Amino acid sequence: MNPQDETVPAVLEERRSQRSGTDVEESKISVGVSVAAEDSCEALEVDTLGIPYDENPEPGGVFPDAARSFGGVSGITAPSHYIPLNQVCVPAPALSVLNEEVISTNVVDREHAPASDGDRRANARSSLRAGLAAQESGAFDSAAALFSLGRKQLGGGGWEVDGETMLKLCSEGAHASYTIDDFDTMNQLIDEVLGRDTSVQEKFRVYEVKILVEQGYGNHAEAIELGFDVRRKLGLPTLLNITREKVSILSILVGYARTCRALGNRTAEELANLPILTDERIIMGQRMLELIEISCFQVQPLMFPRIIFLMIRTTLKHGINASSCDALAGFGALL
Repeated sequence: MNPQDETVPAVLEERRSQRSGTDVEESKISVGVSVAAEDSCEALEVDTLGIPYDENPEPGGVFPDAARSFGGVSGITAPSHYIPLNQVCVPAPALSVLNEEVISTNVVDREHAPASDGDRRANARSSLRAGLAAQESGAFDSAAALFSLGRKQLGGGGWEVDGETMLKLCSEGAHASYTIDDFDTMNQLIDEVLGRDTSVQEKFRVYEVKILVEQGYGNHAEAIELGFDVRRKLGLPTLLNITREKVSILSILVGYARTCRALGNRTAEELANLPILTDERIIMGQRMLELIEISCFQVQPLMFPRIIFLMIRTTLKHGINASSCDALAGFGALL
């Protein structure tokens, strides 16, 4: 037998013993680490990315304003790592009835104690501001309740005490009631405002709601007629007897030619940089055309291009506003 063959088993055995000794040392180290971890106040783990993971909730977390996190929180979601994005908008919570009660008792026991005209105006205006804020945040139920509260605070002679505030409470109340499907209150407020001897500009918000209601019921012909009636009262040019006249292809081509001539060679950037429309009367007229356009598309499709052409030419002449977006998009669709 070769002497080298006898030494091979001995060498292998020596290596096995060295390896087992190393394993024992590593196990001792791991046991020591685990004992140290058990002695610490908090036991930390790591997630699949190797980031420290805390089993106990702590302040901060995914929502930067949260009082406490929910469940375990990875180190990557800790406030020091979290960068909120300005593009993310979390809607404000809806105002509750408790807010209404707080508002209603915050300024001079509003409903139950006799108050002077000055106090009634202050209370109603406070409710109006709160209602508008609630409406802006999408809390239409709370907004409707606050507008109703404001009307109660002004009382039966509210129009005489503060006509401007009463008008806004009724107009915005009609819109909020329409949004939450309270059609009885909406119709009552619409009739109350339209029955007042005021200008069409002051009644405009209610006219807008009334047209939306007609469209919701499918009464598009009535919505068109009402929209053009409002434009006539505003003193703006309109297409007379729009629901009864026979539209010809020639009239559409003529309108298209006039509009293309007015547009000229303007680029999209030049259209976007048009002056901002500030004339309130023209803004209201454009809004009426925007609403009429929807109904025309349903029941008078050949009138749709003429409405678009009129809106485009008005935009080029007086300036751009929110209604101009529909006009330009509609013109692009026609092309």
